[in-house]
Formats: sequence, structure tokens, C-alpha cells
Amino acid sequence: MSDVAALLTKAGDQSQPRIADFVARDVKVYVNGRLVAQGKADWLRRYAAHRPESAELLGYSEGWDANSGSVMIVDQFDTVDRSKLPATFVADPRYDTRSTLYQFGRDHKIHAIRTLITTGFWIKP
Repeated sequence: MSDVAALLTKAGDQSQPRIADFVARDVKVYVNGRLVAQGKADWLRRYAAHRPESAELLGYSEGWDANSGSVMIVDQFDTVDRSKLPATFVADPRYDTRSTLYQFGRDHKIHAIRTLITTGFWIKP
């Protein structure tokens, strides 16, 4: 599971093919409680299209017991698509904060991905 955590905490989508090896065929993906992808192929399309390249890792936690395990990742990312702005244009960042829980089965594959996203900066008391 540490290998998966290391892959998941890398910025950009360059690690997608290696992460896909750890995703179960029956994976279900939820964003803010809504089912957004069902099955590995559906997840691959969504992952490639929606993973921000400039996410800043805030932290992660991993755990394992006899039957299952999990990796939780918290990050924040700018929602402004700067690729569509003129080169001289300056735009303030618009951050979202995201917490993603990857749940593993006995087969050590990811069977559920649960993401919560909220607008705004991460605030550490």
C-alpha cells in the first residue's frame, strides 16, 4: 500500500498507468457522495480528465487491517485553467481543497474512491 500512496501523492497524471494496476475492475468512484464512475474503464477516463496537474499535497494517511486498507490524501489545487488565458493575463488563484479516500479490498486493489471537494483554502489552526 505504501507504493500506491507514493504514486497517488505525485503531481500530474504521469503515474496514471501504474496506479491503474492497483484499481479493481469493479471500482466505484464518488465525489461529494455522488457516484461519478463505475468500473475501471470509466475511472480511467475520469481520472485522466479531472486530475489537476498543480495540486499541492497537504498530507496523507494510510492504514491496513486483516481485511482491508485505505489511503487518504488531502490536497488543494487552483481551479483556474491558465492554459486558456492570454500569456500576459494575470489571474488570482481560486483554490479548492480535496480529501480522497482510496479503499482497498483483500486483493490489495482499490475498490472504492471517495472524494470530498470544497471551495477555499486549507486552513491549519
